[in-house]
Amino acid sequence: AMIVPPTEGAASSALADARPPAAPTAPDKPEPWWPRLAVPVGTLMGVGYSIVLAVQMAALKTSTRQEMLLNNVFASGGRGRRLVLLTLGLGALIPLLVAVAVAIWKRGRSVELLDRAGRLFGPLLFAAALPALFTAPFTAKNALPYLAVLSITALALPPLFERSFEAMGEIRRGSRRELPARLRSLKIPNWVYFAIVFAASAGYTAYFGYYTLLMHKKLITSGFDLGIYDNLMYNALKGHPFESPVLFGPRGGNYIAGHAEFAMLLFVPIYAIAPGSENLLVLQAVLLGFAAVPLYLFAASQTTRPAALVISLAYLFFAPLHGPHFYDFHWLPLAIFFHFWLYYGIATKRNWLIVLMILILFAFREDVAVGTAVLGLFLLLTRLRPRLGAALMVLSAGWFALVRFYIMPKAGEWFFHNFYKPLFADGDPSFSSVIRTILSNPIYFVSTLWKEAKLIFALHMLAPIAFIPARYLPLAMLLLPGFVFTLMTSDYAPTVSIAFQYTTHWIPYLFLAIVLAMVLIGREAKGAVARPAMLATLLLCVMSHSYNFGAVLERTNFIGGFSRIQFKITPQELERYKHLKELVAMIPQEAQVAATDQELPHVSARRVTYHIHGPIGAAEYMLINKSHINGKSRGPISKLLPEKQWGLVARRGTELFLFKKGHVSPETAEAKRALGFPEK
Repeated sequence: AMIVPPTEGAASSALADARPPAAPTAPDKPEPWWPRLAVPVGTLMGVGYSIVLAVQMAALKTSTRQEMLLNNVFASGGRGRRLVLLTLGLGALIPLLVAVAVAIWKRGRSVELLDRAGRLFGPLLFAAALPALFTAPFTAKNALPYLAVLSITALALPPLFERSFEAMGEIRRGSRRELPARLRSLKIPNWVYFAIVFAASAGYTAYFGYYTLLMHKKLITSGFDLGIYDNLMYNALKGHPFESPVLFGPRGGNYIAGHAEFAMLLFVPIYAIAPGSENLLVLQAVLLGFAAVPLYLFAASQTTRPAALVISLAYLFFAPLHGPHFYDFHWLPLAIFFHFWLYYGIATKRNWLIVLMILILFAFREDVAVGTAVLGLFLLLTRLRPRLGAALMVLSAGWFALVRFYIMPKAGEWFFHNFYKPLFADGDPSFSSVIRTILSNPIYFVSTLWKEAKLIFALHMLAPIAFIPARYLPLAMLLLPGFVFTLMTSDYAPTVSIAFQYTTHWIPYLFLAIVLAMVLIGREAKGAVARPAMLATLLLCVMSHSYNFGAVLERTNFIGGFSRIQFKITPQELERYKHLKELVAMIPQEAQVAATDQELPHVSARRVTYHIHGPIGAAEYMLINKSHINGKSRGPISKLLPEKQWGLVARRGTELFLFKKGHVSPETAEAKRALGFPEK
């Protein structure tokens, strides 16, 4: 309200006293109350319609519902559609009749009652969307329409939930009955929230650890990439860090040329406990699962513990986190664990933890420093921790420049440059070339972003979390690392797919933004209801998306890496795995081995292992699966196997063969004919 100065107020009062009294006026005619019923009654009619449609769709068989959603085909044809329309009309008519009865009975007071009812049940306007949001066959074939429905739901529900929670509060305050004092004083102990998160993390770890090991037994894992990382770790254990014959073949090379993943050396002691690919798969499950613990601690330090619990569970159910588990193993996803500890350190001003986490993150991969530089810029511009932000930005930029433009070139040629090939200026394959293109030809740059696959990927990352990071401009800055390393890339489909590890360029920053958004929402005038409203929307959206695209709930359409994952193993697959282990046991640990792709991760824990699709140097053994001979490996095998120097050591079933150079056996000729490479 405007504040009037005392002198001016006194003068005004004197003038008012000097005026003659005004003539009496007729009292205002009260406004009619019934027009104010339009919005609440319309809302309740929409709720009735939506509930009836949701029930009808949910009652249908999945295949029938799919036909309805995909092809506009109703059971029983036109008769079925007319029946649906009739029941939908009744669904809208019944709330109207109830509202009319209340209006006749309560008159003017009916406005308050019906308005409260409309606000209370308002979120059910989207009940009709639920069957579509939880119909996996529909979403599998129509990702973009599904994501559009999910996006509309994510954007429309928060205000509806907010009004609903306000109405609940009014009802609770207006109730004459109060809870007993003992119940009102009940409070959930803080440790309960932590225990739930810890148990959920343990369950996540056990679940994904079990199923990724199952995929390994099904021979779904491959030499590129699990065999590479296993071979790197074994060589590091034996004092030869960053060497991998699986990747480089006999010519050798330094892995740092491709990715500066120094952090693998930190895990060598853990790998030494049980060397092998299985160790890495379990390690990945443990760190991704228990990353929810520091996320909870960070969120609980900034917002309420119930909110921190919801955010942590949303992280564990976030479908883009699940895909990387089933595409072998990579170090990049594991950085999430240390990101969340960094955020906790910053929030609680534990400088020792901040320094430790920054050093570890720098060691994970060269591009992680780009993300921490953005984090530093965010802390600086928002003035949350300006001095820390400035230091982090400078250190991150300096580290990235040192590693990317000095250390990595010294190690060898950059062999991932084609990710940005369409952005190279004048054919120059370099990061500076990409920057030159963006600055000199921004329209072309934007045109490379406007692709359907990139739109779908962006919606996969943002719609399940209700676009929370994009609702506040400062928080949108945290989307930059994911944007640079996925949406800016071209000619490489995995970078814009939630089935691969590249989603983890986004995930730590998305959940940082969610936590900070909850802080901002809580400070708003209606924060007491706005924050629960946003959390309810987050929970619904992330569960819908996880149901359709995740690995935990419905999971029939789940894709990890390049494969649709089958979460069971057949007796035949178990028998094949047993046979493979028998053949592997026949190979001396110090022997050099060449193997087909899916068999390679089972023999890569040794100094020298070669992928059979390339040169195999002085390999002494060849492990071949007939079913896994493909276009890349057929040529090299056709040159090697017909030579008489390769003799059959053992054969298991019709698929698995183990050959040794210089070995002689009477079964060799038959085995080579069975593989389609008769001996010369």
